[in-house]
Amino acid sequence: MQSGAETSGQSSPFGKIERRIATRYLRAKKNQGGVGLIAAISFVCIALAIWAMIVIMSIMNGFRDEVIRLTIGSEGHIYAELADPAVTAMDMQAIEDRLSAIDGVDEAFQYTQHFTGVQANGVFGLGQVIGIRPGNLNGFELISSNIVQGSLDNFGEGSGSNHEIALGSRLAANLGLTVGDKITIYSPRTRTTVTGPQPIRKNYTVGAIFSVGLLQTDLSYIYMEFEQATMLFEGGKLTGQIQLRLDTPDDVDALEPAVYDAIQAPAFLQTWRDKNAATATALRTEQIAMRFIFMIVVIIAAFPVLASMIMLVKNKSKDIAILRTIGATQGSILRIFLMSGAMIGILGTLIGLVIGILFCLNIGMIQSAIEAITGQPLFPEDVYQLSGGIPVKIVWTEVFGVAFWGFMISALATLLPALSASKIDPVDALRYE
Repeated sequence: MQSGAETSGQSSPFGKIERRIATRYLRAKKNQGGVGLIAAISFVCIALAIWAMIVIMSIMNGFRDEVIRLTIGSEGHIYAELADPAVTAMDMQAIEDRLSAIDGVDEAFQYTQHFTGVQANGVFGLGQVIGIRPGNLNGFELISSNIVQGSLDNFGEGSGSNHEIALGSRLAANLGLTVGDKITIYSPRTRTTVTGPQPIRKNYTVGAIFSVGLLQTDLSYIYMEFEQATMLFEGGKLTGQIQLRLDTPDDVDALEPAVYDAIQAPAFLQTWRDKNAATATALRTEQIAMRFIFMIVVIIAAFPVLASMIMLVKNKSKDIAILRTIGATQGSILRIFLMSGAMIGILGTLIGLVIGILFCLNIGMIQSAIEAITGQPLFPEDVYQLSGGIPVKIVWTEVFGVAFWGFMISALATLLPALSASKIDPVDALRYE
């Protein structure tokens, strides 16, 4: 007996003896109230909760990036407008060069934008004319890769009414236009005639029709060569408007001070988040809400861990008393049961992480298999505009955060039963055995 006491007393914290006892307790026999079964259920619950959290968060990150791609794929990330309208072409070119040299800026270019009336085939409509140079328009991948009729090869070329423009598919359908047809675009400027002021208008040729799947873009956007647009709407005067496209759209806030400094003149700045404030706020709110919900799911999944540890402490009260009588300290008992619960939490969290990451990495294959079985697309492309399947983006900092959260909740669920076990009086426990 003395030898056992010495062995127990000399065992180091979280040492081999304590680990063996903790592992053995989880392999409870059938006649011990189903502790082993409940421990297995606890393990599965933790793993499933972690798996669901990883998958849903990764899909939401993917959807967010896809929505942002569609939202700003045909627009700039930062818009700058000089406060002084009296600006020369040389001044604007110098500002363009300084802005393009900023680290993190992909390109900076002049543009002009006007809401105006359009007419074709006797039908009148409203459009949003964007004046842009051909090279910059080709940089808008969302536009250049979604041309459904014609091409951008001759965008801005031609003379007179043969100047080619590009417009959205819904606007073209409303006006009954196809490639090669003429469209009349009105300017807010007027010219004086013998019958009084008349609006200035000019005919253009439809050179390309695009369809990006966004209602506003397809229904109203008209791209026109920059010099042509400034001539029609401003009489050739520059408006002092510049668009910037960044390497990373989320860097807009960090780059705003550098943009101000590079312009070197009073200017009004607007980011894509400002222009799409409702969408950006909704996406952020949804992300926060879903993370909060799944944090609660992990907490709920930890309740079986609590139940299994309470049952384990109750069934092992005699063993605890014997350990205490041979010299085990309260701290040793506490560590044994903490390790028992931690094993469930750690293993459940790790298995959940592995399955969740593998699920995300192979989600395309999983989607294809489900569609093959059901015969129906999970996310119809014409509705969700997801040509590449379900978008997924694994953010590793979030993965580590999920792992920490799962382990922490499991440890907290184990703490109360472990403290209860460490305070068991060996005399009282053995008295009724």
